[in-house]
Amino acid sequence: MSRLSIQKYKDMKINGAANANPYELINIVFTSIIGKLTAAKAYIDRNDYEHKGIMIGESISLFGALQDSLDMEKGGDISNNLYSLYEFSQTHLVQANVNNSKEMIDEILEIVKTIKEGWNSIPLDVRNQYLEQKSAVGA
Repeated sequence: MSRLSIQKYKDMKINGAANANPYELINIVFTSIIGKLTAAKAYIDRNDYEHKGIMIGESISLFGALQDSLDMEKGGDISNNLYSLYEFSQTHLVQANVNNSKEMIDEILEIVKTIKEGWNSIPLDVRNQYLEQKSAVGA
């Protein structure tokens, strides 16, 4: 892939995120975590521990962003449970990084994929209703 093609791809990703609604942004974060953790496993296979660490570190940061996006007041038990799950994932990934453990990464991948499936199963009318409420209050 040429430098120009790579730059166009990066610009597309940035512009896509900039134009995304809150629902889509969370979906982008889940997809990014999955991609980074999959890459981390490949880096372990290649004994490229520097890049493995970068991918895991970026995934840990994305889990932090997911935690920051939770509405703890309105979300109740769901937000509390997700917060704890994201915290577990971060801690588990630190251990996976130290141990170069693809198995531990796989455990977190399964968690993320399950959450993402649930997120994607939110009916479109519910998503739109939420987005309409957010725009009505200027959020």
